[in-house]
Amino acid sequence: MVGFGIDFGTTNSVVSAFNGRETRPFVDSNNLPHPSVLWYRGDKKPVVGREAKDRIKDFGNTPGNKFIRSIKSRIQQETEFEIFGKYHYTWEIAGEIFRFLKEDAKNRDTTYPTMNEAVVTIPLYFNGQQRKAIRKAAEVAGIFVKNFIHEPFAAVIGCLFSNSDSLNLLKNIKENILVFDWGGGTLDITLVKLDSGTISEISNQGYPGRSGDHFDEILMADVIDKFRQEHDIYSQGFWVDTGLESILAHDIEFAKIGLSERESESVEIADFYSFNDKGINLDSEISRKHFESLINLDIQDAMSLVDKVLDEARIQISQVGRVLLIGGTSKIPLLDRMMRDIFGTSKVQRIANADTVISEGAAIISHYYWQPYLVRPICIQLSDESYYTVFDAGTILNPKTAQKEVKFFCTDNRDGEGILILADRFDDIRCQVKYPIIKIPIAKKLRDVYTEKVITDFRIDQNLILRASAKGSIEDQPVYAEYHDICYGLRFA
Repeated sequence: MVGFGIDFGTTNSVVSAFNGRETRPFVDSNNLPHPSVLWYRGDKKPVVGREAKDRIKDFGNTPGNKFIRSIKSRIQQETEFEIFGKYHYTWEIAGEIFRFLKEDAKNRDTTYPTMNEAVVTIPLYFNGQQRKAIRKAAEVAGIFVKNFIHEPFAAVIGCLFSNSDSLNLLKNIKENILVFDWGGGTLDITLVKLDSGTISEISNQGYPGRSGDHFDEILMADVIDKFRQEHDIYSQGFWVDTGLESILAHDIEFAKIGLSERESESVEIADFYSFNDKGINLDSEISRKHFESLINLDIQDAMSLVDKVLDEARIQISQVGRVLLIGGTSKIPLLDRMMRDIFGTSKVQRIANADTVISEGAAIISHYYWQPYLVRPICIQLSDESYYTVFDAGTILNPKTAQKEVKFFCTDNRDGEGILILADRFDDIRCQVKYPIIKIPIAKKLRDVYTEKVITDFRIDQNLILRASAKGSIEDQPVYAEYHDICYGLRFA
């Protein structure tokens, strides 16, 4: 069986497949993930990916064209986008990206089957509503989401799993791993625990907006500023043809990527600017050293987040077993050097397939059908302030098995209302109440306090949303609640 994994990203998205022997990422013609950009033109089918991104500068302000970026960041919103007189929910628009990924994978390598189901990766902070919206987006493309797996967990599998023999080694590893995921749209730093066949989160920090796209903008502004200074062109009234600006943005992105491997890159555009009826060429040499000076403060801020992650977890540097640098932006040599200065050369792993490792890990998880599991018990607080465990830690979060019916007595019916309080239990002492608190209509008569039962039903659905219902056995007026913040890990043993 071939397993498919989808890394649906804010800036870039990619699909990978795993056939039991090797992983196969389906990248674009530049050997890069597909930009998560859509280009709508009237009634035509939207263009998605690299072509859409490259056309933003050409047609971004032209009537009859609409570009949508970063739809993932708005995926849970129930508001609609108006596109040429038609209204679309965010998940419908995201569905076009899933459709593109499915068609591209099929056309790029016909030896693989059509992707009709997949494991989809999500950030740690995504809640049940966001997972539900992504499932609907995948369904637009005819893709069934087998499971939602957190991105750093998929990264660990993608990095450490090489073949079926390595699985036996993985099952015996107990290690704290820092996953440093710096992509085109976000920075996420997660300390995860690999423990005898399970992966779970210890702590996490992130920086929205500090990303590869942000560095493109910094470098592009610097190149334009140098061009103006070299040719004594004042900033007031300075204007570049949108088509040429699009070419520059494209070349800047690839120059930035090249600087991770080479000491310098050049950007050359003929007749970039017209001044006094004369065409002026842009010819800019960019050194790695200069680029790193432009982004040094951003890298320093990222290092501060690493400190926060470790402080929050109360983990010393010596207790981190390895560091995984993933995401395209993590290939920047300055970052690599700083991380090695902190953790030591032997611990820091610069991943060759940093752009695709998350989707590759998801494909492996899909192939073996590994399941998410509950990290902390979910309990009911009782009237004597003790707790009844509904779902224990380690429960596999499968809708067929993660369900339970429980009957309680209500010890105080004077207000005609029973109170049901759910909580996450960290240990024997610490619990965290989950909201909303459920208020159940019950009989007010004193004689009924010993006969009426509160009948509850708890189920964890395919979107990892805890659904609770409760009713009094006499009043028989059910109430319902949903909980979207379940803490779960990945079990692979």
